[in-house]
Amino acid sequence: MFLLSLVSWAAWAVKIEERYVMKAIEEGQIYYISPYEISSRTNKIKPLMADVTYLTYSDSVTMNISVWTPQELLADSLVLRSGKQVYCRNFETFFVERDGKQWIHRYSLQFPLASMNAIYAASTPFSLCVYAKGQTVEYGYTDKAWPKEQDWMNQILHIIATNKRLYKQK
Repeated sequence: MFLLSLVSWAAWAVKIEERYVMKAIEEGQIYYISPYEISSRTNKIKPLMADVTYLTYSDSVTMNISVWTPQELLADSLVLRSGKQVYCRNFETFFVERDGKQWIHRYSLQFPLASMNAIYAASTPFSLCVYAKGQTVEYGYTDKAWPKEQDWMNQILHIIATNKRLYKQK
């Protein structure tokens, strides 16, 4: 049983290492979390793709997302929720363009690392909503999928916290 657990952990550990890259830079460290999908809760909408960058010197998280919809959305706001708390309303639109029969929208959201920690510490899955002139497109994880998604991100957040403590000690 122990050997099976060890093999399972070893396979899982390789996967987590493939999910992010950490590089030392002059001002501190940068963590880049590779693109991952967040399922759509809105019918006939593709999952969004998100990638995350964390900079230790500014303690800020940048989440870039790509959203595909059948029609162009002129977003009023993007809201990231976990439980009853709202974590981010400010965003930047990088571009909106056609991608075959779909429209692709590329947005960037910035917020403190503490918000990311709170999102992934919550027992209920977070959701991300795109609001555009009376339309809402919602993304998030199912209750079943949330623990797995939460686990891999919390592993990365733990590594970030550990390295922040070590970096401050030097």
